[in-house]
Amino acid sequence: MTKKRLRSSEHADTLSLNALRSLVAGLVDQVTALSAEVKELRIENAARREENAELRLENTRLKVDNQLLRDEIARIRTCRHARPFARPAWRRQRM
Repeated sequence: MTKKRLRSSEHADTLSLNALRSLVAGLVDQVTALSAEVKELRIENAARREENAELRLENTRLKVDNQLLRDEIARIRTCRHARPFARPAWRRQRM
């Protein structure tokens, strides 16, 4: 679809009735096309906002999980009485 070049509206008082009608019809077509584009962009924007809210919620959950894991690691490191990575007795005897 090629764009129709509209006459300048600066000198609308010097245009004929047919030229004015053509100008108005062209402007109405442009407004209609732009309105449809704005409507599509608003729908897309709403979808992006919803996706963004979901991702923020997931990010918050992951931050909480990360902190819990860090706390667990710190707890395990400070636990001196248990050696969670000690070799089993039967493996120590072979060496």
